[in-house]
Amino acid sequence: MARHKLTDSKVKALTEPGIYGDGDMLYLRVHPAGSKSWFFIYRRNGVRRELGLGSYGGPVSVNLALARRKAEEFRNMLAEDRDPYAERVTRKASRSTFREVVESYIKDAGGWTPKTIGEWRHHLLVHAAKLSNVAVDRVNTDLVEEVLRPLWAKKPATGQRVRSKIENILDFAKAKRLRSGDNPARWTGHLEHVLDEASRVTGANHAAMPYADVAAFLKDLGGEPEERCLRFTILTAVRSSEAREAHWNEIDLDKKLWTIPATRTKTGKEHVVPLSDAAVTALGEPSGGHVFASQRLRDRRPIGNGRMREVMAEKRPGFTTHGFRSAFRDWAGDCTDHPREIAEMALAHKVGDATERAYRRGSALEKRRSLMNDWAAYCTSGN
Repeated sequence: MARHKLTDSKVKALTEPGIYGDGDMLYLRVHPAGSKSWFFIYRRNGVRRELGLGSYGGPVSVNLALARRKAEEFRNMLAEDRDPYAERVTRKASRSTFREVVESYIKDAGGWTPKTIGEWRHHLLVHAAKLSNVAVDRVNTDLVEEVLRPLWAKKPATGQRVRSKIENILDFAKAKRLRSGDNPARWTGHLEHVLDEASRVTGANHAAMPYADVAAFLKDLGGEPEERCLRFTILTAVRSSEAREAHWNEIDLDKKLWTIPATRTKTGKEHVVPLSDAAVTALGEPSGGHVFASQRLRDRRPIGNGRMREVMAEKRPGFTTHGFRSAFRDWAGDCTDHPREIAEMALAHKVGDATERAYRRGSALEKRRSLMNDWAAYCTSGN
């Protein structure tokens, strides 16, 4: 059957009410009031079905190219002996809301502490409450921006965390076949063009020490738990909370690997960190409990974030622990030939879109080990 009878200019120029065919079951209806809409007509088992594909024009417009793609999906379904109408009805009946997917994601994670669960629920069901009752396959860039923009202006750190968690939930929904298409919460190549980058956490809230000054700073650190923890944090480029709560049962000294469990990572996924010799030295002697236990607390709990801030204020006022991740990333980009994606993976950032990540299951461990060894050499050589 002939296809592509219409053109963009013809569709735009049509004003006479009626039905205009593009070919092979795809049609455009021009309504008496002047609006236009696409629909797909087919017969199956003697029954005629008409499925709407969206409106042409307006705030959420379906152009000719998109209408053809949607029609092609239905044609493929028919070729596979599937009924587009029946599947649409089933999908609408079982459509999951954003809240339901959040709860499913948390349940699937398993083993999370009450604190972690509470944080995820607060970020996703309080800060992102506008998404709660929205069907997960209807969450789009406009809705995500509506949630994030107030946070971006007043609480940029929280905004970053909420955005990252929304992205995780929507990736999870896509993997469960509850939605399709690109992730509207993705930063790189998407929200970075929508939200003001100047409001991101990399500003004054997380002032980064220039990488050229890191070696001198490390020389000023002593052997107290909080200072060893700070050294370890810098040499591994991890988040300070992950380093502070490190436990000896996560460390494999023979293989020089540290496995941060999913329950303690920002992304909710396990992160394996290759350890340089300098990072292993910063660990100190194995004790069986927390690696950096506070000497101020009788129950040997990990040192607190407040104490880390105190050390930074004493040693280098104006800089923050989190800023060392930026210093590491700047050094990797400015001073090395290590690929960008390896540096991003070392920071436990997502690399590529959902499709690329689905095909790349490896962790590039040895390439990351080479990068972290070079970083340690830079930090301990005096430049």
